[in-house]
Amino acid sequence: RNSIENWVKKSGYYVYHSPSEFLQTDNLAAIVDESMMMGSEKLLITLGTPASHPGHPLLHSDVHVLGLHVASSWNSRGVCDKLKEMEGKVGHAIEYVISDNASVMNSGIRLGSYTQIRDISHTLGMFLERLYKKDDEFNSYMKSLANAKFRDVMKPIAYLLPPKLRTIARFLNLSDVAKWSSNMLENFHKLTDKEKDTFSFIHTYASFIDEFSSVMSCVKSLEQELKHKGLSGDTVLFCRKYILKELYQGNGRMRKLAENISLYLMQEHAKLLNKELTWNISSDIIESIFGTYKQKRSPNLLNGVTPFVLYLPLHTQIHEDKRRTFDFKRALEKIYMADIEQWKKINLTDNLVYKRIKTLKRA
Repeated sequence: RNSIENWVKKSGYYVYHSPSEFLQTDNLAAIVDESMMMGSEKLLITLGTPASHPGHPLLHSDVHVLGLHVASSWNSRGVCDKLKEMEGKVGHAIEYVISDNASVMNSGIRLGSYTQIRDISHTLGMFLERLYKKDDEFNSYMKSLANAKFRDVMKPIAYLLPPKLRTIARFLNLSDVAKWSSNMLENFHKLTDKEKDTFSFIHTYASFIDEFSSVMSCVKSLEQELKHKGLSGDTVLFCRKYILKELYQGNGRMRKLAENISLYLMQEHAKLLNKELTWNISSDIIESIFGTYKQKRSPNLLNGVTPFVLYLPLHTQIHEDKRRTFDFKRALEKIYMADIEQWKKINLTDNLVYKRIKTLKRA
């Protein structure tokens, strides 16, 4: 087991330090984000991918892990420096950087004078939050859902309860709630008297549910169009026409949302260097990369980020792409465990397991 893990780390180290062999393109886009780990560690990952949209949502095999860095916190200077470091590794400039709307990422990208493309999902989620977070009708409905879930979770009626609401980034994951609400409203007549009594509030919010379902359906369609086809003049035109049809005909809240989305699309489209280009506009892939690492790492969260994070650069090179070949023999011959130990000292923080053992050790 230890030998295989060492082979994986050595191969990942080889890929991580040989980007020119795996990313031969003059038009490069970056995707950057950070993820909180146990003990206040923050793992900053920078991905590289060809600037032109590949014609499908980005896959693991479409990106290259070019930056893996851990710190207790990141500021704009740190983010900017890591993007500059990434440019140095690949040998040419970054055409644009995709990120969510986190202030640290925004500031770091601006500090480096990079063109920033704001992730479609996080941006639409931000618009939804601005629209509904302080809205009395929305909050009242969400409270009714939460009360039903809390009150009836251990009862036979539990099979009808609404989906779980996220505590963090709630407005990025409301489509399931909208779908449940719409289905309950449509099939209310099928319920038993006891079930109708429990969910009687559904009819009270019928008009809001219709609005909410239309909004979430529109958001989902816009995301699908832009993630599958990229940011271009054609996709922006399609989305603006779709918004005109689905949102501008609605109430005041829907029209306000339509205005925000239309302005966002025009602003991002204006960043294209010419009208023939099609750029990526989603950072979903970096969230997936984070998820891959969290799934593979040690179940003991106190271990934090270990050298096994070097699995990720290797993963993107051999993941679900049978056409690629990887020379493991060359990687194992060129890289030594001493290289990995040195990289660990420079890039990772102290292991909290050892710190815990040392602190709690009996005299």
